[in-house]
Amino acid sequence: MKLAFLISIMIGKIAPQNFLARNPFSTPATQTRDRAEFLSFLEGKMGEPIAMERLALQILKKTVDLVLSEAETTEPDFFLSSPLAFSQTQGPPTFPPPPELSDLEVDWEASNFLPVDRDFESIIQEAAQRYRVDPGLIRSVIQAESGGNPLAVSRAGARGLMQLMPETAAELGVTNPFDPTQNIMGGTSYLRRLLDRYRGDVKLALAAYNWGMGNLEKRPEAMPRETKNFIATVEKHQRNFNKA
Repeated sequence: MKLAFLISIMIGKIAPQNFLARNPFSTPATQTRDRAEFLSFLEGKMGEPIAMERLALQILKKTVDLVLSEAETTEPDFFLSSPLAFSQTQGPPTFPPPPELSDLEVDWEASNFLPVDRDFESIIQEAAQRYRVDPGLIRSVIQAESGGNPLAVSRAGARGLMQLMPETAAELGVTNPFDPTQNIMGGTSYLRRLLDRYRGDVKLALAAYNWGMGNLEKRPEAMPRETKNFIATVEKHQRNFNKA
């Protein structure tokens, strides 16, 4: 039985009475007994939404841990002392209007290029304090998502330091995703939401940040390599940042 099916039961996608109906390894008598025990267990939990939520979260966490334990990442083992520390400019920097995505060619080899020198540390510290998120985690997401380039645009249309999609940016009240302050504040606010949703589990929050909550909760066993690598990269950066 796939764990995703049990998660689906918890969020109401599959009727419990159908869950154990087809188990090729069970005799009819065993199926009847298992189904009765399972339905009895669910019936006892139906009136306990908190217990159901915790159970679903535990299953989701175990599934993701299993998927990540089997992941093969190609990220090199390196240490970045302070990749987001840049000299201050005279006066506030200016940012060009958002480029037309159809006309934009993204140079991924130059992803560490920073068009405007800027020290983002003060913004990161303010966001960390306001939203109660580890500043090392914020730095690590920035490094993994954009390499510290506030004008970065992905092929999918994600923008800025923390690579906010337009719909997410609008929901977070970010009017200019290329403004480092707005982008970091919005991205950190979104991280806080995810950490709260997954009860502080950083792996789940990062998976949802990169892949989307719907994908993560509906089919965690199908997590793409990009998301697996993203989680591993952010965790590696975070360990290095917090050592410094």
